[in-house]
Amino acid sequence: MTAPVFRRAIPSDGSHVRRIVSETLRAYDVEFEPDGHDLDAMVFGEPKVGVLEFIAELDGRVVGSVIVTPQGDGNGLLTKFFVDAAFRGRGVGRPLLEVAVNAARDAGLHRLELDTRSFFHEAIHLYESTGWRPIPRRAGAGSCDLFFALDLDEDLTGTSVADTKHSPSDGQAS
Repeated sequence: MTAPVFRRAIPSDGSHVRRIVSETLRAYDVEFEPDGHDLDAMVFGEPKVGVLEFIAELDGRVVGSVIVTPQGDGNGLLTKFFVDAAFRGRGVGRPLLEVAVNAARDAGLHRLELDTRSFFHEAIHLYESTGWRPIPRRAGAGSCDLFFALDLDEDLTGTSVADTKHSPSDGQAS
């Protein structure tokens, strides 16, 4: 297996991402909500001003997704961070999250927030191990029950990252 490739999303990625999201949710007995919480998956890859959408590919197959949506005042929302179940544990999730965080930083965002569900244990572990901190419930979070934020102006040691360079450890975004 080759190393994952990370790139900006294009319209043809949307159907692959919808499959990954809906299959993941179904595996946890959660309904896919195309008109609600999962609306962003329905338009994944379509051009949107300011929105950063990325996919991970392995051997030409879309295996992961993530969206960063600016919310104003330097804040952004990270959504649709999913990795196909068949490809978890293969070096896809951590660098894909890193691509999104670095892109948010490059776009001038200072803080990212996300919501998730308490049964996504692997994702929660990844968030906690990369500096995300629990925050109070966000309005409009639907059935999500955990909320995290990441300060983009500091690295994991609390050091300013304003003048540092960054790149994904296992791949390259384009």
